[in-house]
Amino acid sequence: METRKLKQTHHRTQLKLSKTALVHNFRALGEKVPHLRLLPMVKANAYGHGALWAAKSLLQEKQLFGFGVATLKEGIELRNSLLVHFPILVFSDCAPWTDEHQAVVHRFKLEPVFSEVQSLVQFFRKSKLKQFVPFHLEFNSGMNRLGLSPNDLGKLSHLARAPVSIFTHLAEAESPGSALTSLQMRNFMQIVHWAKDSYPKALLHFSNSAAIWNQAHYPLTSQMHLARPGLSLYGVKPYQEAKENVRDRLRRVMTLTSPVLNLISLKRGDRVGYGGVYHCTKSGGERIAVVGAGYADGFFRMQGLHSRLQDQGFGVFKGKKMRVLGKVSMDLTAIQAHSSLKLGDRVEFWG
Repeated sequence: METRKLKQTHHRTQLKLSKTALVHNFRALGEKVPHLRLLPMVKANAYGHGALWAAKSLLQEKQLFGFGVATLKEGIELRNSLLVHFPILVFSDCAPWTDEHQAVVHRFKLEPVFSEVQSLVQFFRKSKLKQFVPFHLEFNSGMNRLGLSPNDLGKLSHLARAPVSIFTHLAEAESPGSALTSLQMRNFMQIVHWAKDSYPKALLHFSNSAAIWNQAHYPLTSQMHLARPGLSLYGVKPYQEAKENVRDRLRRVMTLTSPVLNLISLKRGDRVGYGGVYHCTKSGGERIAVVGAGYADGFFRMQGLHSRLQDQGFGVFKGKKMRVLGKVSMDLTAIQAHSSLKLGDRVEFWG
């Protein structure tokens, strides 16, 4: 008996990535801090966009310094796939420091970031003169997540080798005048003075996406060397109230669309989907569409799980929002249907 495979010409739910949008966002952020080099964060698989794809898309950019990852595994995968050498900083996988860590960073030319003294001491003990790798120091200026304490400055003034960079991370960069941000900047200023005396060639940085956007409110930016854009590289505003001009408007790098599979006219009192969570209350009824995307495609079930959350999720067609109705199924979702929506039209869920 002959078995034939159905030739699949396209996927029902389609996710598209735009290199043009990614490069635009990189340059838009770079224009805000033209004197700084950029260290794009590609951790967590470039926020789900693909670390290798993102890195290769930015290799030709003049402001590029290197790439930031979270773990040694991410660093290894990126190094093995890049055909050119760029610094790859490992931000949060360096404690406690072990012989395995030492071997991995040397073999794959990764640059560890140290945020506590014990691992830094072990790094120097295990480092061989001919195998010494570049390293970086992160300081806790008030976020209380990762970072060396400013109280440790005395212990760090006479390291056998100088760090490539010294930096901190801001918890509330979208609010330059907040009490927390002011505290962090005062603490980091102390660290900057220490760094310039102890390691004058070390690169300095503190700016994430929100701080880049607000760089005019951070006078210390003029003394920095690097900035670390993250989520905004991929088209997400650094904070909800961020104002964008036409020139620097961020573009969504990822777009998810799915086709309309069914159109249904509801009468008042009709219910929709599992559990009948949504019910039509309009006297004249309403028109809904069923699209071929659900939580199996990454469109979270929670968006339509309870009636109070129904307004949290929506699809877009020709610039018009259409609210999610009822519970999101594994591969299907019900939404409001505008009058112009037809069978087969593709609805955008993000992009």
